[in-house]
Amino acid sequence: MPGMLSNALSGLNAANVALTVSGNNVANSATVGYSRQAAQFGTAGNLNGVLVNNVDRIVNGYFNQDIWRTQSDLSYYDSKQSYLGYAEELLGTDSLNFNDAVSSIADALSSALTAPESTAYRQEVLSSAASLVNKMAQINGAISDQRQQLSLQMNETASSVESTLQKLADYNNKIAIATAKGDATATLKDSREQLVTTLSSYVGIAVTEQRDGTIDISTNNGSPLLVGTQAASMSVDRTDVSITFGRQIFGLATNVGGSLGGLISADTEVLTPTVDSLGNILSQLADDVNNALAQGFDLNGNAGIALFSYDANDPLGTFAVNSDITTVQLAFIGSNVDAGGSLVAAGGVGDNSNIQAVIDTLSAQSNNYSLLVGALASQSAENQSSVDTAQALNDNAITARDNLSGVNLDEEASNILYYQQMYQANAKVISIADQTFQTLLNMF
Repeated sequence: MPGMLSNALSGLNAANVALTVSGNNVANSATVGYSRQAAQFGTAGNLNGVLVNNVDRIVNGYFNQDIWRTQSDLSYYDSKQSYLGYAEELLGTDSLNFNDAVSSIADALSSALTAPESTAYRQEVLSSAASLVNKMAQINGAISDQRQQLSLQMNETASSVESTLQKLADYNNKIAIATAKGDATATLKDSREQLVTTLSSYVGIAVTEQRDGTIDISTNNGSPLLVGTQAASMSVDRTDVSITFGRQIFGLATNVGGSLGGLISADTEVLTPTVDSLGNILSQLADDVNNALAQGFDLNGNAGIALFSYDANDPLGTFAVNSDITTVQLAFIGSNVDAGGSLVAAGGVGDNSNIQAVIDTLSAQSNNYSLLVGALASQSAENQSSVDTAQALNDNAITARDNLSGVNLDEEASNILYYQQMYQANAKVISIADQTFQTLLNMF
């Protein structure tokens, strides 16, 4: 009789715990990041009833790792795309188009062929050259703004990484204490996993769980971010990122991942190459035009001087019309080589033979700019495709995790009905045991 009663009481207790767990699952079915729980039963042995061994979080480490990896990839491509798309749109803007501006200079020169001595035609050439300079200055200013924005974003991201790591260190401490005491850690671990997902959006990570329930986190290249309750700090100098852990400093240069890696890539693979390419295009244009003009003579019979100027260290930022040149000094008059091997004017003020040489020089300039715009368009399209792929993979990873760890209300309803029946059945056993005991008492 005592065995029947104790068995039923253990069954009541087990059913009650299971009902509580299922009820908690239902209550948190809409809670972001919640992992469903399940009571795990075990026999007490020797007909001594049932035990609740523990209440487990239903999770799969692989699914979480997949979420963190795909989230990092998505953030990488997404943060890079904003700068790629902007650069593509900027250089493709009709009002700032380099080729159109160069064509305007060529058109002004073509008009001057009819009256090369005309001040009006000569002024139109200088004006169209100044227009090109203004357009390039606008592009340079826009890219400079993008670089400043990128630097600000990188510093904000580094600050977010540090803040998230400190929170994770606090959770590690709480979980380690709770684990040592045998207290429940499910809610703490759910919150910690949400923070790890946030961290993975900033930088690519590798996560290792320890026996005491804590987790260690490192970057893709192995630099430590979190070990137990000790968190690293992060500093940014333009696009140079370093991690300080204790007394050690680790540089992050390659395989950074996350939005931080995307921002670094946006600078090194988009903005800087674009500035360099534009600088090369402008320096080539200036050199070619200046060289062509140097072969001619101006209205005063002097050798031609440069139309454009620039600093070789920063062609895009310093590209300008020569401040010393005037309409009179435009070298439209052609040249011949005299008996002494020196250049001399080929004609008078009405000579236009050097204008065509300048026009021919300009007509050869458009190809490189078109290649640059095309390369940016191709790079942007490829990166956007990577964004779409990463989004799909991240969605799949979250779905796989939710299918296992998320709350299924139909399943929980079935569980509640089952455990209710289990509870009622054990209560019935207790009732029968009590009736049997009373019958035995009445026999004496």
